[in-house]
Amino acid sequence: MDDSIYNKSVTCPACSKSIEVTKVKSKACIVSSRDTDFSVNYANINPMFYEAWVCEFCGYAALFDGFEGLNHNGIKKVKEFITPFWKSRKFSGERSVDDAIQAFKLALYNLQKIGAPPSDFAKVCLRLAWLYRIKKDEKEMEFLKYTLNYYNDAYQKEKFPIGKLDESTCMYMLGELSRRIGDYEQSVMWFSKVISSPGAKNNKQLLENARDQYHLAKEHLVEV
Repeated sequence: MDDSIYNKSVTCPACSKSIEVTKVKSKACIVSSRDTDFSVNYANINPMFYEAWVCEFCGYAALFDGFEGLNHNGIKKVKEFITPFWKSRKFSGERSVDDAIQAFKLALYNLQKIGAPPSDFAKVCLRLAWLYRIKKDEKEMEFLKYTLNYYNDAYQKEKFPIGKLDESTCMYMLGELSRRIGDYEQSVMWFSKVISSPGAKNNKQLLENARDQYHLAKEHLVEV
């Protein structure tokens, strides 16, 4: 196994069995650049490949930071809708981009069966879009559109802050995702909201990014 990664034992909250999950050593991650929708590009190993954990025994899958937080209702739904159809397979060890996509899609499937809020769907779909970007696959655009729809639902229906996501950052993502899929009118509208938002004034980098992307979207809008 690559010496940049290591295995750790965790207990699956759905079936209570001990499983091995793979993590990346922080010192092995060298950032080379960042995209305007917060995707981070690495010079070597990409820790995002390992962010979706999968239980080999019952099929429960989720992002690592919420994996152990499955509630009683979620456990019941995993046992009812996922485990009976699951064919055991391991996801620990070194992952290719395609392995990562499979793990994230399993996490997405779990969210559908559990009935998770839109913000959880947005996080997984956004990472799938980033993975397809790495592959230079046109499915990136498909998942950016899914992410945009889920962030829009989260903005309308959920109360901020949503975990680490504040309202200004959500508006920024709505603007940037709209820009990336070519909806420049919506993009300009959302970036304008960020720029005029009192909350964004506490995040200078976000405000600066919003102004830059606003001008890009505005230029495209004029061309159209």
